[in-house]
Amino acid sequence: MRRKRKDAGYSQTDLAALVGCTQQYISMLENGTDSDCSERIAERIAKRLNVDLEDLFEERELVRTPRIATPSRGGSAA
Repeated sequence: MRRKRKDAGYSQTDLAALVGCTQQYISMLENGTDSDCSERIAERIAKRLNVDLEDLFEERELVRTPRIATPSRGGSAA
């Protein structure tokens, strides 16, 4: 969603004002902190960004970075 918003030339504040929510809410949606967006807001966002509703929220794969043992994490100090 962030990429689409930026491509459309909107700041988070601009988009929030246009769709009737807060900048913080737009930030949470973009960061995946809040994935329970109301249908009304989702439709408004999709319309403003000129995208299909189904394409608005892309699935994000969670990528975990393996931890490396270090002395501070209990690993041996070679």
